[in-house]
Amino acid sequence: MCLHQKRLCECGRNEAYVFHRDSILPEEVLVHLYCPECAASVAWNARTMVRDGGWILEYDMEAACFYLGRRLGRLDYTPEDIFDEDYCSWYGLTPMDLEASRRLHEELEPLKRDDLKAYIHEMTRRRLDQVHILKRQGWRKAARA
Repeated sequence: MCLHQKRLCECGRNEAYVFHRDSILPEEVLVHLYCPECAASVAWNARTMVRDGGWILEYDMEAACFYLGRRLGRLDYTPEDIFDEDYCSWYGLTPMDLEASRRLHEELEPLKRDDLKAYIHEMTRRRLDQVHILKRQGWRKAARA
């Protein structure tokens, strides 16, 4: 089972859906979440932080390595490893991908009722177009898709 949470950034103006693969890391491992607006005033620490799309996720690396080591046997994780291997990253490709997906499904719902094949084609086309846009914008998870 995987844990996911909806979390406010430090300035409280934006929120993100955060995913915890296999529920190995508790929510508390993500100590700070900075949106592009509040990230501008944060002192960068490469030992505890990872950047994605202007956002910064700051982890308690001691706790993260403890939990990951206990479960997986490896102790030398970096913030990039934690994010890129989905132990604590976005639920989807971006902080609000879950919401964007929900809106797209709602928008295409009438087509789904009328023509399922056309719905599947349009959903696939729109999501692939979005992935290409996100790749160009430099989102880490989109780059792997």
